[in-house]
Amino acid sequence: MPRPRLLAALADAAERTVLVCAPPGFGKTSLLVDWVRTATPATPTAWADASPARDGPLWPVVLAALSSCPAVPAGSAVHALAGGATAARSAPAADVVRALDVLPVRVTLVLHDVHGLGPAGLADLDALVAARPAGIRLVLCSQSDTPGALSSLRSAGLLGEVRADLLRFSTDETHDLLRRLDLHLTAGQVRDVRARTGGWPLGVRLVGAALRGGADAAPFLERLAATDRSVGDFLVGEVLAGLPAPDRDLLVAVGPEPASVDDLVVRSGRRDAGEALDRLARESRLVGREPGGAYRVLALVAPRPGRGSGGSGARGPRTTGHGDPRSALDDALRGGDPVVLAELVHRSAGVLLVTGDHAVLGEALSRIGERAVAADAWLSACAALVRTEAGSPLVPSDRPGSAAGGVPAPSARAARLAVLEAAAAVFAALATGDLGGAPGPVDVALSRSDSPEWTALALVGAGGRALLVHRDTARATAALEEAAELARAHGFGHLGMQCLGLLAGVAGIEGDHRSMVVRAAGADEAATAGGWESSPSTAASRWMLAYGALLRSEPVEAHRLAGRALQRGGSALHPRYVHALRAVRGAAAFDAGQRHRGLREMQAARAALGEVRLSDEQTAVLAVLEHSAAVALDLPAAADEVLTWLADRIGARAEVLVMRAWAAQAAGRDRAATALVEPVLDGVATPVLPHTAVEALLVEAGARVVEGDVPAARRALRDALSSGACLDVVRPFATAGGQTRELLADHVVRSGTPEPFAVRALGAGPPRGRGPRDLDDDEVLLLALLPSALSVEEISRVQRIAAGDARARLRTLYRKLGASSRRTAVWAARERGLLR
Repeated sequence: MPRPRLLAALADAAERTVLVCAPPGFGKTSLLVDWVRTATPATPTAWADASPARDGPLWPVVLAALSSCPAVPAGSAVHALAGGATAARSAPAADVVRALDVLPVRVTLVLHDVHGLGPAGLADLDALVAARPAGIRLVLCSQSDTPGALSSLRSAGLLGEVRADLLRFSTDETHDLLRRLDLHLTAGQVRDVRARTGGWPLGVRLVGAALRGGADAAPFLERLAATDRSVGDFLVGEVLAGLPAPDRDLLVAVGPEPASVDDLVVRSGRRDAGEALDRLARESRLVGREPGGAYRVLALVAPRPGRGSGGSGARGPRTTGHGDPRSALDDALRGGDPVVLAELVHRSAGVLLVTGDHAVLGEALSRIGERAVAADAWLSACAALVRTEAGSPLVPSDRPGSAAGGVPAPSARAARLAVLEAAAAVFAALATGDLGGAPGPVDVALSRSDSPEWTALALVGAGGRALLVHRDTARATAALEEAAELARAHGFGHLGMQCLGLLAGVAGIEGDHRSMVVRAAGADEAATAGGWESSPSTAASRWMLAYGALLRSEPVEAHRLAGRALQRGGSALHPRYVHALRAVRGAAAFDAGQRHRGLREMQAARAALGEVRLSDEQTAVLAVLEHSAAVALDLPAAADEVLTWLADRIGARAEVLVMRAWAAQAAGRDRAATALVEPVLDGVATPVLPHTAVEALLVEAGARVVEGDVPAARRALRDALSSGACLDVVRPFATAGGQTRELLADHVVRSGTPEPFAVRALGAGPPRGRGPRDLDDDEVLLLALLPSALSVEEISRVQRIAAGDARARLRTLYRKLGASSRRTAVWAARERGLLR
């Protein structure tokens, strides 16, 4: 179906590198095929499938695609480098980039499925993205973000992105597609389809396929609304249930990896395999055809056994090596034998947990009975995981090692039990934000000989323990990345979502805010695609997305994301996240100009926490946001209150010193402010938050300006810009005082070729028109007189007040503008749009 708005979005990216990124089923490939097909002849295109580079370098794939493009002349070095597999595999990156740099015509290179690249391929991709050869325009298609140079392009404004939110069908597009399928639903039913699928394109198509198969729209939509399965799982089951057995057998032959028609004829024994698959692609949407002509079952179908509605028993194209645990448990639930149910939970808990079947697992535990569950350590660990996923508080029997007696655990089961309990502790930390847990040790080496779901869960347990117990972020990242790769390879969608959320948290602790946002966005998109939008496991990712936008000084986006996270989390959202999201929303409102309202929301969020335990990082984030707002509004009592609250919880850490320095600067005591941040800059006072050093350097820069030491101020500003660029943190520059903002403006003007981050930092200043609501009438009049040549005495006569009172009002006005002199006050007022 044509999607003009998406083609326009690609066109708007102009000369930038483009990333089309979303989970399976969002129409990425179809969009790019349509874009290439409709491109003008003057825009030559080369299409490269990155899948062959999964276990090797990327250059052979790139060179093969470009050498087959007619626009690349015969004499180009591209052909020489592509001449033979050995030559292409060993081609130095510099030689490839040089050859691409001198192409006479700019070629659009589409790299498809880059999410499957291994370490060597990712290294080549990173080199290609960073080099940005003049002869190609790079377009990447991926199910997930790739680390590396893309983050730098994003922060420099050189990356155009088309993501899941843009790829989702609108209500009108949903209507258009269903009408093209000759389905005539009412307007209300169309809106219901759009709402139930979240606009997920494949979900809408599967709804169409199920309804074309003869399902009645109203009962079908009622079943969709009532199901406790993921949206994709339910829809695939509905479509599969309506297929004849020969078609299901053919899908088994196809599998998740691309296969040619000839291969499939041999595998299936059907000479009409190609025609049958084309028909299934049109009618069921469960099989897709690659641009090169190969077929494969959609990723949504391949990892999970399909089931018909109401447990009809229809089977999907592949089993997991465990039969179909969900169907077996469904059958046992109908029988109702607690002994059989307990055995099945012991046998199948791992695969049910990693694929997101917590609801059916919870129903089985309920049928087994509370007393039996509490007496069995295995069932208790499963119950803890189910309760965490439901957003319910844990009970004493959920704690590791609390079960008394019960089923004795053989050594293999004991190893799995340790994994289960460790994973339960890690996922509880993710869902509640409580970082005080202590996952027990697990033997990852022993688990590697086990099935993939248990290996992945063991890696999660090990990674979580490295983070929460040992504070070893490197080990945590390595283990969680391996778990995420296993989840991706085996279709463990729910576990993959949780791993991305955990990895985002580790990146945030390390100060890698770009990776934090990328991974949090991946977790959020996976939750949407899998139908887990209300899962408490998504709360951390959504908070990080909102906080990341705030740090980038995008207050409107931060406010939107925080509000959306609060709405989607609903009653399952833990108080720790509720109040953290409210604090970010308040800070965003403050930055957007609603200053008093924003501060009130931050204060209310902190007060509502009560005795909820916070980590040092969580405490510092809330306190720093609230304190800076109170200082900016000249509310010293409010600032002192939150400063005391923080100091009581984390001691004399760097954040406490910086907050005291802000208060000193606001009171005109710049030398005291400089002295307060010296231990931070010298490394004596350790920071909790990675960007606290940036705040300290900006305090020093502003104070040095006031003291007249401009060279020292410039050095501090340059250091702050360098650290801010590495962290991708812009907000400290946007909220800095007027003298520091003026110094930043001068820095950008004086630079022959200003660095992109400095331009971003300057452009992220306070919103125009923000100030008048914070000034009384006398201060507004005083502000209007500042640009004049009138002396303070003459201004006092105009206002009919004593000269001493005029000077006091000036000092108050300067504090509100973040200025230290009349000149910087005028500059700050003009930046806010208060003066012309």
